[in-house]
Amino acid sequence: MQNIKTDLYSLADEIINELKANDIPALPENFTFYFDKLLEKKNDEFRKQINSITHHADEAIHKSFEYERSLTQGAKAVKLILTQGSNVYKNTTLLKKIIQTKKDMVASNADQETLLDVTSSVETVLEKFLTSLEKQASSIKELYGTVATSIKTAKNMSVYNATLGVFNKKYFLTLIEKERELCNNSAYESSLISISLSNNSLSIKNTKTYANLVRHMGNVLANALRRSDSISYYGNGIFTILLRHTNETEAEIATERFNRLVSKAIFIDADPNAKNEHILMGIIQIGAGLSAEELLAQSVEAMHSAAPTDSPST
Repeated sequence: MQNIKTDLYSLADEIINELKANDIPALPENFTFYFDKLLEKKNDEFRKQINSITHHADEAIHKSFEYERSLTQGAKAVKLILTQGSNVYKNTTLLKKIIQTKKDMVASNADQETLLDVTSSVETVLEKFLTSLEKQASSIKELYGTVATSIKTAKNMSVYNATLGVFNKKYFLTLIEKERELCNNSAYESSLISISLSNNSLSIKNTKTYANLVRHMGNVLANALRRSDSISYYGNGIFTILLRHTNETEAEIATERFNRLVSKAIFIDADPNAKNEHILMGIIQIGAGLSAEELLAQSVEAMHSAAPTDSPST
């Protein structure tokens, strides 16, 4: 542990020197960015030791994600209750019809007054039951409407794409805008990457298979990022990645690493060191002249522009 402390103090000094050299304020988030950046240059053993004693997830964001997932599960449960209540109502209505049929049959026979009285009594009980059930169904529908409104509100405020486990596009735009402002006010650079699979060149006809590939790719990319980086789902099989404190050259190196990891993980290319034509990537630098939405659109356009001419993009 003593060796780790010594190395950490040395790393902290390096970070401070980097911040001073780039005229970057020594704010906690900037320190964190350079901590991750310089840590990548250290040996595997040191990185492994540091990773074992640090938290990799933002606890507040994680709790937010769990909250959203809980709301979604709650909505499904309420919907199921409503469905079951509807089925009970349908079955009870059917039962009423059956009883009416039996009543008609009894009425057609002479000297069946006793049976008619019994049937009438059952019908009265059933009517009361149906009235009660209708009130319950109305209450359930009202409850479901309230929950549905709550879910809609939560989704509007959400930051995650729960299906893929990455940030959603709406929240990602706020991250880009914040990063754009930081880049404008400091001397460092950040990059934006768009990446997707070319489903046309892969000749995948089964949409479920393609969706599974996209989900798997998102998981691979999310696990490959530094803590200071962010990933979101843009849509149409496209992921966008914000690489903080990363210039164009460093971003190129990152895309090569992403290419190798995705190629190896989904078994598209036998040679993980070769550039995979089925993986499309585009890189841009965060600039001052464009809005967050324009920057995001530009990175996607760069990805499509970089696609091989004989391999149509998604």
